[in-house]
Amino acid sequence: MIEARYPTDDEDPVSFAMTVTHRLMDRMEKEGFNETWRYMPDGNRLPVWNSVGRLDIGSESLIDRSKSMKAYVMDLFERYGSGEGNIEGVDMYNACYGGQAAGLCAQNWVESDRWDGRYAVAIATDISDAPHEVIFAVGAACTAALYYPDAPLPHHSHRASCILHRFDFFKPVGWFHMGPVVDGKYSIDAYMNCVDACYQTLKHKMNGRPLLSITDYNVFHTGGGYHVVKKAFERCIRAEDPKTKADIREKYVQEKLLPSVNLLKIIGPCHTVSSFLNISSVVMTKWEEALGKILLVFTYGSGCASSMYQLRFDDIAWFDPLAVWKVKWFYRSAIHVSPELKMHQVYIDTWMKFDYRPYGRISFGFGYDSYELDAYYLLEIDPWGRRFYHRGGMRTGAMNRKIMNATALNYDKVEGRHTREHFGHMPPNGEAWEKQENKEEKAARSLEDKWREIEQEMTFEPEVDMSGQPAVVAEQKAHGRTVVVREVGAPDEDDDEEGETSYQIVGTWTAMREPQEMTKTSTGTFTYEVSLGPNGWEQFYLLRSNSWSKKIYPAVHKSTKDMPCVGPHKGRERQMCWQLTGRPSWDLPGEDEGPSGSRYLISFTPGQVKRLTWEKLEEEVPGSVSDSGTYQILGSWACFDPQEMTPDPARPGVHTAEVQCTRLGLMFHFLRNLDYCQNIAPQVENKDFGNLYSGVAPIGQQNAGRLWKIESEEGEVYRVELHRDPGDLSDIRVTWEKVGSRPSQAVEDRYFLVGSFNRWGYAFEPLELRSTGSKFQAQVTVQSLPLKFQIIQNMMEETSGCTPMRRTAAARTTTCVARSCKAGSGAGALEAPLPP
Repeated sequence: MIEARYPTDDEDPVSFAMTVTHRLMDRMEKEGFNETWRYMPDGNRLPVWNSVGRLDIGSESLIDRSKSMKAYVMDLFERYGSGEGNIEGVDMYNACYGGQAAGLCAQNWVESDRWDGRYAVAIATDISDAPHEVIFAVGAACTAALYYPDAPLPHHSHRASCILHRFDFFKPVGWFHMGPVVDGKYSIDAYMNCVDACYQTLKHKMNGRPLLSITDYNVFHTGGGYHVVKKAFERCIRAEDPKTKADIREKYVQEKLLPSVNLLKIIGPCHTVSSFLNISSVVMTKWEEALGKILLVFTYGSGCASSMYQLRFDDIAWFDPLAVWKVKWFYRSAIHVSPELKMHQVYIDTWMKFDYRPYGRISFGFGYDSYELDAYYLLEIDPWGRRFYHRGGMRTGAMNRKIMNATALNYDKVEGRHTREHFGHMPPNGEAWEKQENKEEKAARSLEDKWREIEQEMTFEPEVDMSGQPAVVAEQKAHGRTVVVREVGAPDEDDDEEGETSYQIVGTWTAMREPQEMTKTSTGTFTYEVSLGPNGWEQFYLLRSNSWSKKIYPAVHKSTKDMPCVGPHKGRERQMCWQLTGRPSWDLPGEDEGPSGSRYLISFTPGQVKRLTWEKLEEEVPGSVSDSGTYQILGSWACFDPQEMTPDPARPGVHTAEVQCTRLGLMFHFLRNLDYCQNIAPQVENKDFGNLYSGVAPIGQQNAGRLWKIESEEGEVYRVELHRDPGDLSDIRVTWEKVGSRPSQAVEDRYFLVGSFNRWGYAFEPLELRSTGSKFQAQVTVQSLPLKFQIIQNMMEETSGCTPMRRTAAARTTTCVARSCKAGSGAGALEAPLPP
């Protein structure tokens, strides 16, 4: 996902449904595809607001436990259709499946003997209920699909469904939050099981014919992002032929799957609307190329319900090509905001609100002119929970009652419905704050300029003002933000000036120290084979052209494959890595599971949208894998500096170290290969220490701040042993025994700097201050001000985010002064006087 769409509190799934219904009726009237005369016995064309005989709505975002969303939409047909109310259908809901259920109901009605010659409409409307903290899961959309006998995209052949009882995702009545109770990994497992069931059932109905071979494009429900879609697609490939080669699978992905995800990338996940958006993506990108071809659709809703069916491209649908649609409609009134702006959170906070008027748009600085004239907006939730909407929101004036049905107007009075006049701030011209004709003229004149503004806002950060920056070539206001355009030259291309670009991989198999060259294939993809080491997992990131300042890494640490890539970039304080693991997991459908020694092919495809994935190679796994790594002990007696452990030649898998208790005590943890990604710590609660009976947490689970502790007296000497069973490398034990006692040497205090510049020591890179006689001093690169930091004595202070620091009687935190600091200069000097 590269963008996301979301509203604030003046829109909801009902306003979305009213908007698409009114826009659809307008299009049918203006563009002439109301052809009801072809289906009427008398050959007469019905008025557009009377041309619909069934309307179903699917949504996960319910606003009422009794009253349907369709009732609100029916208000439009009653007002503009001379009191029209003879329209079948109500709401459908089952997590993300509701929209598809509405579509199947509309399809079944048109195909039935109850069809009366009018159109059926299926509306899918949803707004992601993810809070701001998980904005990557945010999306909002609504579609209205028209069903009729000779449609350009008819249902084709058989379909299959799988409806099961699962508690992976649910929203109980009275739940305190708009969002669900959900087990993410289990929900993905349920999704994959439904893919399998629908695929096998449909294949059986098709007399065993391989579905991917007889279909040209594939659509999968995308409630959890593209990586889930790709796993589902590859699952179907393996169901047809488990031995399908990697290049063939990649070809399938490019040709059959990727055309369906263009809208997902710029809208985000939006529940019931998913499959309709992905079908639209194929239509808008393939256009006339798709004529005569077959589209296989899998749709899903947690809890769980799913269907798989086929569509056939018989004609060009009533769509604009994707590029035209994005400029002409998608971005025409879009308000571009940064992810930090919490406008969507205001919508989330409307849950269980009564006697409420939306305020989010105005409070974030967007005026009445930001309302779209042809969209419906929520004006109020009254004390009884009734919702009132108006087309154009506060930007427009009163309704044109001259063209409305008298019955509907009467019920406005009988029920005390609050219409536009009730809310004041009427536009001065009585119609709109900005006349429609002026808006259209302005849009036609500046369409190219608006598109450039959007690109500039997405590319440049206006707040940055550092010395040495390129000169400003343009500066303008756009949607309440200052857009500063700087001359930076040509984009960073994939080819270097001195030759062809290369990519290297840096992984835990070399302790994250030695870049390994990746092999370029004929398709431009770079590959590298790796085998799982003793830990059963490996972490890695990439370099471009052997440059440590051009790292390519995932957006989240320990990311799985097929997730967003970041870079080339110098990286963050804590290096983000992909993690390839053979351990069984709910979100791994089986293709990546394997013991140590299993080999995998990592593939990286550069380009504007980079892609990294891997696959398990089909070959015999070695019977056992030896552990040739080294181990280090990091203890309080040495301020957690790594100390090499000695392998015991008589006992394979045993590493020993002799340690002496000083005034700093005996607290410790371990590393493998001096790699902090391979940290070994006790399996204890956060504030407890490990003892002789404590288990060992799975290696690599960071376990920041968790330490073993030996209760001892100063001067006592202990032999600490780390046991790793060569026959079962997951079996790790830590033991110790007292071997003697001798006078301990004096330990000088040391001082370490942790702060916002090194994530408070979480990256295991505290900066030691060096004595210059009368003071201790260190230099840091200051990226922003104010700079927050602390000085920790002997790495023993328990500080937020610090590891492996603990609070002891001897610990001391010293107040420090920032001197000669300038953001971006890289020359920050921090100092403190010597303690008494």
